Amino acid sequence: MKIKYQNNLELLRQKIEIYKYSSNTSISKLIRKRKILQKKETMRSRLCSISELKDWKLEKGRIYHKSNQFFSVVGVKTKNAKREVSNWDQLIFNQPHGGVLAFLVRETKKYGIEFLLNLRSEPGDKNIKFCPTFSATKSNMNRAHGGKRTELYEIIIMNKGGKIIAKSAHNEEGARFWRKRNENWLVYLKNPNNKLTKKENFVWANIWQIKKLCLEECLINPYVKTILFMI
Repeated sequence: MKIKYQNNLELLRQKIEIYKYSSNTSISKLIRKRKILQKKETMRSRLCSISELKDWKLEKGRIYHKSNQFFSVVGVKTKNAKREVSNWDQLIFNQPHGGVLAFLVRETKKYGIEFLLNLRSEPGDKNIKFCPTFSATKSNMNRAHGGKRTELYEIIIMNKGGKIIAKSAHNEEGARFWRKRNENWLVYLKNPNNKLTKKENFVWANIWQIKKLCLEECLINPYVKTILFMI
C-alpha cells in the first residue's frame, strides 16, 4: 500500500478515536430502517435451469454471458494438493477483471466519522443486507447488462465530490473464483450532506454501530468487514 494511503488511514484512525466516547452506539434505528425497507422489497429470485436463462449460453464446455463480460463458469483440475484429498476436479467462476468495493466516509461535528451503508439484496440473499456503499464489477460499470450505472458511480469512480483515502487489492475466495481480484476503497465525501446520499436505501453509521451489526445474525454483507478491516 502506498505511503500516502497509510498516512491517510492513520489520520482516519485518530479521528475515529477522538469520537469514540461521544458516538452513538445504538443500532435500533438502523435495524428499524432495514425492517421498513424489507417490507417494501419487491425483488424475487428462484433457482431454475440454465436453459431458462436469458442472454446466458452453455456451450464449448463453459457457461457465459452473451456479452463475454461478467463471469463464466468453467472447470478446473487440481493436483498434488496438501488437502483432504490430493487431486480433484470442480467448477469455478472465471472473472479476471474483478471489481470495486467501496465505502464513502464523512465527518460531521454532530456525528463524527461515519460510513455510508447501502441496504440492498442480492439474488442469493434471503433478506436485505447492510452492504458497502458501492459494489460493482467492471462489467457493471461498462453497463454490459444494458441498465443504468451503479449508484454513486460519479462520486466514487469519477471523483466528482469524493477523494480516495485508501485502496487495496484483495483476492476473492480461491475455492470459488479463479484468480479474481477486487479493489477495496475508502472514499472521503467532500460535502457530508451530498444529496445523492439521501436515498432511502442509504444510511450512515459509525464504526461502533457497524461492529454491533456484525454481531447480529445475517444482517451484514461480508464485504463490509473486508473493506473496513483496513482501518
